[in-house]
Amino acid sequence: MAEAAVVLALSKLVTSFGMASLQSLVKKEATPSPDLTRTAKRIERELDMIHHFLSQVGSKIYSNKVLEGWIVRVRKVAYCVEDIIDDYCYNITLLQEEGYFKRVVHTTYYANIFHGIASGMKDIEEEIKHLSQLKRDYREMFNELLDNTSNNTQVQSPTNSENPHAIKVEGIVGMKEDMELLREWLDPKETNLVVISVWGFGGLGKTTLVRKVYDLEMERKSFDCYAWIAISHNYGIIVTLRQLIQELNEDQGKIPADLGTMHYNKLNDTLRGVLSNKRYLIVLDDVWDTRAFNELSDLLMDDHKGSRIIITTRNNDVASLAQEMYKMKLKPLSSDDAFELFCRRTFQNSNMECPSHLNELSRQIVSKCGGLPLAINAIGNVLTVQEPDEITWRRMDNQFKCELEDNPSLGKVRSALSISFTYLPRHLKNCFLYCSMFPQDYLFTREQLVKLWIVEGFVSHRGQSTLEEVADGYFTELIHQSMLQLVENDEIGRVVTCRMHGIVRELALSFSRKERFGLAEITNLVHENKDDVRRLLLSNSNQVNQLIRSRMDLPHLRTFIATSAVANDQLLCLLISKYKYLSVLEMRDSHIDKIPDNIGDLFNLRYLCLRRTRVKSLPRSIKRLSNLETLDLKSTGIETLPREVSRLKKLRHIFAEKLADTKQQHLRYFQGVKFPDGIFDLVELQTLKTVEATKKSVELLKQLPELRLLCVENVRRADCATLFASISNMHHLYNLLISANNLDEPLNFDAFNPRHTQLEKLIIRGCWDNEAFRGPVFCEYGINIKYLTLSFCKNNADPLSSISLSMPNLIFLSIRKECWAEDIILHAGWFPQLKTLYMENLDRVKRLFIEEGALVRLEVLLLLSLTSLKEVPKGLELVSSLRKLNVSMQPPEFKVEWERDNWRMKLHHVKEIRV
Repeated sequence: MAEAAVVLALSKLVTSFGMASLQSLVKKEATPSPDLTRTAKRIERELDMIHHFLSQVGSKIYSNKVLEGWIVRVRKVAYCVEDIIDDYCYNITLLQEEGYFKRVVHTTYYANIFHGIASGMKDIEEEIKHLSQLKRDYREMFNELLDNTSNNTQVQSPTNSENPHAIKVEGIVGMKEDMELLREWLDPKETNLVVISVWGFGGLGKTTLVRKVYDLEMERKSFDCYAWIAISHNYGIIVTLRQLIQELNEDQGKIPADLGTMHYNKLNDTLRGVLSNKRYLIVLDDVWDTRAFNELSDLLMDDHKGSRIIITTRNNDVASLAQEMYKMKLKPLSSDDAFELFCRRTFQNSNMECPSHLNELSRQIVSKCGGLPLAINAIGNVLTVQEPDEITWRRMDNQFKCELEDNPSLGKVRSALSISFTYLPRHLKNCFLYCSMFPQDYLFTREQLVKLWIVEGFVSHRGQSTLEEVADGYFTELIHQSMLQLVENDEIGRVVTCRMHGIVRELALSFSRKERFGLAEITNLVHENKDDVRRLLLSNSNQVNQLIRSRMDLPHLRTFIATSAVANDQLLCLLISKYKYLSVLEMRDSHIDKIPDNIGDLFNLRYLCLRRTRVKSLPRSIKRLSNLETLDLKSTGIETLPREVSRLKKLRHIFAEKLADTKQQHLRYFQGVKFPDGIFDLVELQTLKTVEATKKSVELLKQLPELRLLCVENVRRADCATLFASISNMHHLYNLLISANNLDEPLNFDAFNPRHTQLEKLIIRGCWDNEAFRGPVFCEYGINIKYLTLSFCKNNADPLSSISLSMPNLIFLSIRKECWAEDIILHAGWFPQLKTLYMENLDRVKRLFIEEGALVRLEVLLLLSLTSLKEVPKGLELVSSLRKLNVSMQPPEFKVEWERDNWRMKLHHVKEIRV
């Protein structure tokens, strides 16, 4: 987005020209124009005003061609500012690295360089003045944008611009169960006022479903009065109250004559009079934020007549206004239902049956709609008036993206999906467009996206939160806004992976192209303005080969991402040699063996990911990556980090560990990396994974109080006191892994004594002292721990009693590889919040007992490779909350008892059983 480009340029101006030491260095050694800093300050002030203007016009950017053209110029100026500042910083870095005599020799060279930079800054200042003059010349149009707050946007919600009663029957294909459930919720047996929500992203058929049920209820006259109100994004309480009063009065003659002039209090009294002693059904369609409902809820009385309010929304926060049991999330149609809907719409003149010669092409077209009823109906509308021949159908299949973006008949689809983007909060738009660059159906991990958004400059500080915590919130917001689809949560409920719906991605790519945000398909690069390409993502080897062969010049490339293991050593060398301003280099899973020595030339690099590559060492020039924030070397061949890494003072995240045993049979299946001592001086570090424990490293860890995630392996008992004393100094630590040196030396937690702790996840590999979980730290702070994994625990005492007592909020418990007894007994009252119990490779365990009142919230029980477990767990049928049971590699006796006693019937309440 143009606004983000301006913000990024502003931040670089402030940080680069605000350092007196750098200014004095430049003046002393290079004698640039003395006006350079003053020019930078003037540009900063102008950009700040432009930023405020863009913030004010917000979503109206796409509603006025004059503004849109002006913003294109703004974006280019902001990019020029970023380029020239990066050039300034690059040469400052070179200057700092040179000794005194080299500086003297190169005085003329640097003088010319900084004179050129000063001249460039003057040109930018002139261009900004011209932009301001343009805005003054077209003052009337700009003022109109600022004055009008609701009426001049072209992007309208379909529910606001169409007759809500015009719902076709085909829209309810695949929604029979949802429809029946919704009608069940309207049953008057529940006499209290009930709020129901139907939610999901645009085009899923929320309005269609609710309208069908609403009309059926009106036909049955199940309620005394009805109202259907479309809530616009620019919601106003006065207008909504007038609409409600008008719709609820079935006898139009009873509508007050002065309704149009009533003030708020009179409207409130009138509405109460209309609803008094009546059973009513009110639909609030397409609600964007909770304010709309909250302002109305106080006015909608509950006379215990069984009244209902139905909310349709794209936003999870709004949907949560309903009780969980009355919250319906719509999903895309199955492939069969989608095809049926398509046939109903497209082949109305041929018994709604697809001709055999179009069957395959039709299914390909339908698959591109991603199960969205709105898109399927729209595509059907286009094809139903076409000749039913393969040429026409194939053209639609091949040109689907272009049709979606340009075909007037598909305007409803564009409108329904575009409005979600248009009204996204400003801080989320760039994050959303960033996701669209990745391939279709790409699984995003929260860990990856959060770090990329931060180094791209999309995340701003909020209060006392770290940038990572703020970005986590962005990630969650995009899911709640239905812009990303949740795929998987972790064991304690945090989002792990998500994806972007196919059609949503296509529309996002169209915005991305308009904003010159990034390029995801190199096939069209020859036709692109190469000066505009700042982000490039490659996802197949043909694209990589094309880039290598052509050695395309992308002078302003800042971000390069390779997915699907397509990058190689040749490409890496090309990138490093040609694109010195790169800030993001993401090459995980690629076929890379060696890092070139000249990687140090990438002074602007903030993110370097070589995860799961074959790299075995880093060159010493790594020390020159002074802006690097994330270094990801997980599962590479690197065993020791060079001491030069210690000079990277901005490092926030280091992932460096080696998978030594893919079958995970040995205690040290993941081995830590040997870090230079200086790594412990990097005070901004938040992630350190994984440290190999030595007498020195466990002592030096105390110098990293900002750590949030720490993994330490090869811990000897003799070093435990020092290690846990150091860890006690980390007040923000929420994720800790401790792995012992061997199974004969139990870990000693006695020295673990923080003043306070936020520890939520604890992983212990190896044995521990029998009384460890009765220690002060767990008794005092164990209430915060939600995730506990114990592996290779050959203890001689049962720790479960202590764990249950000290960690009452535990949600996930895993016991793997070794165990302390043949019998595991879970007593009444134990683990009241536990949702997942995971037991694997415990050869010693023969019996599992679950008393009544134990594990009262357990949902998932995994018993994997318990080769001595000959009996079905006693009391298993008492766990009424259980939803998933998975038992694998059990002895024959287990299977005999399972079948003989008909356990599948006993566990009829368990939805998923695998035995």
